Amino acid sequence: MRQTACELVDLDRLDTRMKIIFVRHGEPDYHELEERFYTGFGMDLAPLSEKGRQQAQELWQNPLLQSANLLVTSAVTRALETASYVSCATGLPLRVEPMLHEWQVYEVGIENFEKARCLFLENKGELLPNSPIQYETATEMKSRFLESMAKYRDYQTVIVVTHNMLIRQFVPNEKIDFCQVIECEIEI
Repeated sequence: MRQTACELVDLDRLDTRMKIIFVRHGEPDYHELEERFYTGFGMDLAPLSEKGRQQAQELWQNPLLQSANLLVTSAVTRALETASYVSCATGLPLRVEPMLHEWQVYEVGIENFEKARCLFLENKGELLPNSPIQYETATEMKSRFLESMAKYRDYQTVIVVTHNMLIRQFVPNEKIDFCQVIECEIEI
């Protein structure tokens, strides 16, 4: 379980400084959904794999999680399942935020997702006007996150169980492992 730290101050929104403890969900198991030809948001129904469950069950050992006042999670199954283990181990109240979902690609299919991911990275999170695939920009993801978290401004430290691409908008790491814990200070 790697741990890193980051700091982000949005000078246009100097409202409330909040400590966010990002947790990427555990390793998912897509096998059953792939066998049944699920696509798009249908893939969000995937539970954790056995390894993912083990990763999530071990999260309680991370001392950063003990400093939190609240646990907020994406509504996607793999994040919900991860958060349930954290909630049981810490006793923290759990809130589900549907807008903390995975990055959106507006064309169906794994090949389109991979093309969009390459374009996103190549264009530093921007969507060029002539892009062959439409996807959510870095700015749109950041905005979606900040709007979702605004209602939790009264909490000093919040654990957020969510997804790689959303976390990457606040953390400069190239790779974020499953169940990696990353502490940030963010102006909400």
